[in-house]
Amino acid sequence: MIPYKLLYVGLLFSGVCFLVIGFIGYKKWEKDKNMLSGIMPENTVVEQTPKGKHKQQVELELLLINNNPFLKFIATIDKNLKAKLLAIFFCCAVYWLFNIGSPINELSLPMILIFALVILVPSILTNTILKGKIKKIMTDMPGFIDLVAVNVQTGITIDASLKQVASDFRKLNPDLTHVMLRIIRKAELTGLSSALQDLAVSLPTTEIRMFCTVLQQSINFGSSMYPQLIQLSADIRELQLLTMEEKLGTLSAKMSVPLILFIMFPIIILILAPGVMRVFPNGVLN
Repeated sequence: MIPYKLLYVGLLFSGVCFLVIGFIGYKKWEKDKNMLSGIMPENTVVEQTPKGKHKQQVELELLLINNNPFLKFIATIDKNLKAKLLAIFFCCAVYWLFNIGSPINELSLPMILIFALVILVPSILTNTILKGKIKKIMTDMPGFIDLVAVNVQTGITIDASLKQVASDFRKLNPDLTHVMLRIIRKAELTGLSSALQDLAVSLPTTEIRMFCTVLQQSINFGSSMYPQLIQLSADIRELQLLTMEEKLGTLSAKMSVPLILFIMFPIIILILAPGVMRVFPNGVLN
């Protein structure tokens, strides 16, 4: 039986290898075709971004990924087809070695499951971690704004205040620090107003839009920044509190489904079962 298993596994992985070689050859042919047609790779960067995302959003996600070693490792596996195939081959080979005497039909389903997990899990895990990081940035935004307001009240410019608070905020939330330092570097080249517009596009959340709008209005109209920033942090905290209360309000409706499935139906069965067994003492068993 072992030679047949070896032949089966060899044919399976050879088919996968041929598929990968064909895919790589197709990508190379498409790249050469675009170059001959006069379409350079830098002209297709915007078209290659994920659907529904701006270029600034993709750049911000890459910034967050590169500043986390674990997330960078997962994202590298997710984007590298060769690494995925190598991981699939290694996991399937280890599983086959530990089950070398099992029938082929018992090995097929776990190998297919390994293939699906290696393909899907890195992408799902990367998106989940990124959403968690963005949520944590939004949670820490009111404290960041309060510190910026205090620095502005002492007479420091808004650019210097953002840079100082971002540097001091590294221990509390390094992701927020990297995002703000990136905006400050852009502001040194294109101006603070343009950098705030990029920030609003790269992080399309309510808190960031409110923050960018307040700063842009203060820059354009020259109004006092300290009271507006203090009011902004209070508004963001109130908004987050309302969001939390809304989630708590819908929790009772969501809990009704498991209560019905796992509590009401078993109780009904426990109540009716003794009566049914007394009415049909032999008929139910037969």
